[in-house]
Amino acid sequence: MKSIVIFGGAGFVGKHLIRRLTKNGHKIIVPYQRSVQEAKIRLLGVTGQVIPFRYSSLEDKRLKSVLNNADVCINLKTTYDQKKGDFNNTIYKFNQKLIRILKSSKELKQFILFSGLGVDIDKNSTRSIAVHKSEKEAFKQLDNVIIIRPGVIIGGGDIFMKRLLPIFKASFFVPLFGDGSTKFQPVFIDDVSLAVDEIINSKIKGKNIYELAGPRIYSYKEFFNHISNFLNKTRVLVPVPMAFMKPMINIAEKTPISPLTSEQLTLFEKDNLAVNVDKSFKNLDINPQDTLQILKKTALVQIKAASRYNHQTWECCVYSSNRCT
Repeated sequence: MKSIVIFGGAGFVGKHLIRRLTKNGHKIIVPYQRSVQEAKIRLLGVTGQVIPFRYSSLEDKRLKSVLNNADVCINLKTTYDQKKGDFNNTIYKFNQKLIRILKSSKELKQFILFSGLGVDIDKNSTRSIAVHKSEKEAFKQLDNVIIIRPGVIIGGGDIFMKRLLPIFKASFFVPLFGDGSTKFQPVFIDDVSLAVDEIINSKIKGKNIYELAGPRIYSYKEFFNHISNFLNKTRVLVPVPMAFMKPMINIAEKTPISPLTSEQLTLFEKDNLAVNVDKSFKNLDINPQDTLQILKKTALVQIKAASRYNHQTWECCVYSSNRCT
């Protein structure tokens, strides 16, 4: 059993990862600063196995004690979910301080830093620049570092599909960012969590970069058409030039209903593929699942959920004397 600290453990990837790691009996500690539902995090493992706790800063003495006694530290706080901000502070300087603390730990066996495909070549995204600087800092300061560069993660209630599906369900016309020819290589969340589990169990040491991408490459136009087909809905894809889309998203992301952030929009500008592969699923003896089937299952879940809602609404109207709303 290992003691594993997961920053960002209350998020989408973190919860899936915790479910996987607890099956092997590991003790999971989830530091957090923003408000989270601690009870739900604890339920991801057996009683006492998953421990969330609030910390004020990386200088928190209790947090330092936890990190000094951890076997593995995983940082997931490098996602595209953050709205426009100072990524140099929220990502790079955070990692810089964290790495400095981990360097003095005598127990640490692995530092696993989540990154993303293309961060080493994307010079236009402030988020990618901050993450790549963090990668280099970790390699410079620590002996055993594993960089995880996943493609766009889908499945299991992922944020990417949660933002896209309502657009397809609500409108006959769906905006296509640019001309839709940009390519990407999505990956299933269960495969990503399995890869991390294998890296920890295999006690992989040294400085490693794993590019984790699914077996299929799509253009966004092709991917959007698949969504329409699986939802059994006819949709017209309307190309929107990036020159128009960028200012629209800049305004929209200041509201709570924005479908994307400025940083997420950068995903649609350039191909997001595993091209500089150092290591991949193959090195872990993992065959990644077909993302087309994952996409189909996700769409079917949405259809069933809508069907249940409509059925419940109909029952309400039939059996209730109150007006159905």
